[in-house]
Amino acid sequence: MDARKLARFDGAEHMLACPICGGALARADQRLCCPAGHSFDIARQGYANLLRNQGSQQHYDRASFAMRRRVFQSGLYDAIAHTIAELASSAVEQLETRDAEQAGRLAIVDAGCGEGFFSRAIRAACDAPLCAFDISRDSIQLAATTDPCDNIVWLVADLATIPVQTGCAACVLDIFSPANYRAFARVLAQGGCIIKAIPTAQHLKEIRQLASSRLKHDTYSNQRIIDHFARFCHIEHRCTVSTTLELDDDVRDALVAMTPMLFNVDTAGMGWAALERATVEAEIVVGVPRR
Repeated sequence: MDARKLARFDGAEHMLACPICGGALARADQRLCCPAGHSFDIARQGYANLLRNQGSQQHYDRASFAMRRRVFQSGLYDAIAHTIAELASSAVEQLETRDAEQAGRLAIVDAGCGEGFFSRAIRAACDAPLCAFDISRDSIQLAATTDPCDNIVWLVADLATIPVQTGCAACVLDIFSPANYRAFARVLAQGGCIIKAIPTAQHLKEIRQLASSRLKHDTYSNQRIIDHFARFCHIEHRCTVSTTLELDDDVRDALVAMTPMLFNVDTAGMGWAALERATVEAEIVVGVPRR
């Protein structure tokens, strides 16, 4: 196996927790092992599967994540990624300033990382240990093969049993993904934060307009999600980030294929040539869990 991919797991004993017993996971050659004897193979792509109950995801298969990657490569989500990277870097810096002994050890956790676009943006901006996980093995395989030198710990795992030690994270990222705020609060250090990105009503408005007659709901509000976040967290910062980009044919087709808005819509014959540009817009909310 490529030594660079194995090196991603060096020092894992300071961050990873066994999903079975909660003990610290350390790398032993090509496996992750805990003191109780539970062990998990590190796959040749450079990730570990810590998911106890293997399942399938109806829409998010390898082809779907490849489409997502094509859209991300277009630059459409760059502004959102840049903003989140700055916020994550600031969260690490603030906690390390408060407690110098934590310097270099506080982690960033990307929950529901998909094929890793936002994780890689964080890594480019911050040297903190970074654990990125998703329930989809296809997405993690794609993420782990992108750059063997990324030093990101890639895992297949779920929100119910986040394989990260209690209190070791400066921040948890929850970007366009489901949340488990109690699990997030457990892994966060005192004063650590959750950074959540939520689509606004303007997000992909051009697609919503073209497909309005076939959508179950042709309007959208994120207020319910924000209210739920506020029940668990003290909101410390909110901002809205928006980008509109002209689309070439490849990016347009990939965007139509990857957006969950259209997963239950028959998109054939809808005249997508009229989709000449797209807007992505997210409200980014930073909160500290109520304890």
